[in-house]
Amino acid sequence: MVDEVKRFLVSEALLEPTEPVWVAVSGGVDSMVLLSVLHALGHPCHVLHVDHGLRGEESDADRELVVRWCEQHGLPLRIFRVDVKAEQDAHGGSRQMAARSLRYAAFKKAVQDGPKKLALAHHADDAIETFFVHVMRGLGLRGRGAIPTRSGPFIRPFRLHTREAIEGYAQKYAIPYREDASNADTHYLRNRIRHELLPMLEEWRPGARKVLHRDTVVFSEMQVAVEAQVQLALGGLIAEADGTLRVPFACILEGGIPRLVLRHLLGDLDFHPERLEELLRAMRDGHTGAEFQEGDHVVYVDRNSLVITKRIDLLPTWHFPSLLEHSADAPLTVTECAVQEVDLSEGEAVAWMDARSVGFPLELRPWKAGDRMRPFGMKGSKLVSDMLIDAKVPRDRKEQVHVLVSEGSIVWLCGFRIAEGTQVAPDSERVLRLSWEPKRHATDPKSS
Repeated sequence: MVDEVKRFLVSEALLEPTEPVWVAVSGGVDSMVLLSVLHALGHPCHVLHVDHGLRGEESDADRELVVRWCEQHGLPLRIFRVDVKAEQDAHGGSRQMAARSLRYAAFKKAVQDGPKKLALAHHADDAIETFFVHVMRGLGLRGRGAIPTRSGPFIRPFRLHTREAIEGYAQKYAIPYREDASNADTHYLRNRIRHELLPMLEEWRPGARKVLHRDTVVFSEMQVAVEAQVQLALGGLIAEADGTLRVPFACILEGGIPRLVLRHLLGDLDFHPERLEELLRAMRDGHTGAEFQEGDHVVYVDRNSLVITKRIDLLPTWHFPSLLEHSADAPLTVTECAVQEVDLSEGEAVAWMDARSVGFPLELRPWKAGDRMRPFGMKGSKLVSDMLIDAKVPRDRKEQVHVLVSEGSIVWLCGFRIAEGTQVAPDSERVLRLSWEPKRHATDPKSS
């Protein structure tokens, strides 16, 4: 096995000879054998053990085994203790997912400090099990790629080796390890696949496991090709300053792989495959304004693009009791000036109003359904929603639009139109200059 791993490290360019590497070691047979093999190959091994604290004395015994082995072989050891329950309470999900999240956070912290690579003991049987888990959960082609040989700084030297071969090596060279009793608990899907599904497939068709070993490697390579094609379809799109991403429909619909592109765009947001189908139909049917929420993100179908942005649950409202009383964090400033100072070239972000037409207190708030105003130059009133449609305001930007209210009436659709009757007239004596600066929004909703 040592020579086979050595050839694999070279052929896949995973490690240079004698290159230092972190090794994630739980105390189980897979990681203990991996540590033994990499140590035998002359790689300076830095051992990392994540103590999840989930199994009481069993977890303590796992940790002590790793500590003793490192002491006997003179290897540096770093132990991360994590609170899985706190992570689960904070972010929801299963205990296994919370543990995985904390484990990978520890891995990332380690490689930041150096060495820059970390070896994981995932093997061929893990890849098959992961393949079936993903297929049954409907996670798409990315899931079918199962476990890659390399992902960023994480490498998997045992990717082509079977569990049987690893256990055989441990027995032959008397490598100590700990058994996790939970690995036999068939309440977990992965364990049912391992102990029930795969033996059944092997019984139905002898050699099925070997075929699946090969297939998962091919699927991983196919995923690399798919990702390259998806990147080509997206054409180097760049998110806006606030993280919003606008994806033209053509990038999604015209390349022949719309579902793969959507999965690439939204896979990290945990969109269910059925929701992705609904989203695809909404795009093809031209359902402008269709909205899909998941977690703290929302996806809008706009006129000719898909908009992916952070959800804004509550926008703030500000009050201006008088000309001299302003909120420091308000995205609006109101000052008094002379008529001669009016400069219409400053654009739509600045409004000039006759001070006689604006009564304090003022309220700056998000617009809402049913809001109406009489825009300057019009005889009748108009729905704010219609005004935003006329202005071709993108769906995700509409929610951020504010109105300025004086004595119960909207006097300014901020950044767009002032109300009839508020404009500066030849006989105006005092003028209010109102400057709209939406980037000054507070990060937390508040009122003042």
